[in-house]
Amino acid sequence: MSQQLEISTAESTRAKWPHEIFLINLVFNHILVFASTFGVFSTFPLMVLIVPITSFAITGYIIIKGKQIAKSDETFFVKSHWDIAAKRNNHFMWLLSITCVMVGGGFWLSHAMGWSKIATIALIGGVGLLPFMVSLLVLIVLGNDSMYQARHGKLPKRYTEPTPSTESSQP
Repeated sequence: MSQQLEISTAESTRAKWPHEIFLINLVFNHILVFASTFGVFSTFPLMVLIVPITSFAITGYIIIKGKQIAKSDETFFVKSHWDIAAKRNNHFMWLLSITCVMVGGGFWLSHAMGWSKIATIALIGGVGLLPFMVSLLVLIVLGNDSMYQARHGKLPKRYTEPTPSTESSQP
């Protein structure tokens, strides 16, 4: 359910950029870096904070840059793909914030109640990280689809190019 547009290679590259950044954040940061930092968790427990801090920075960049692109003289196709990425990143920022609160609360609760290491891992992994990782996999699939659409000049149907008559009638 998308519309096909005629675009240049340069336009396709500019439209793919926010989706590429988003996928780098998801795949590299949240899967590879998280697995590496989790491996040294017992020695360097604060090292795991690299993942959410980096993710908030990347996500914030996409949201801010999306707003800048929306105000620029960029083409409709590129603006639309930045808008798609910014909206997706806004939702992802909420998801990441909730997950960080759940994990932090789980560590606090575990420490306050004197739980064992196994109970703590079960609580944090099952309640905090498992739903996040499932959502992460869904976002990776959506990001790949957006990359495909940007590469092939496609936009979702809800994005319709403004006609010159509607642009001139606005104050």
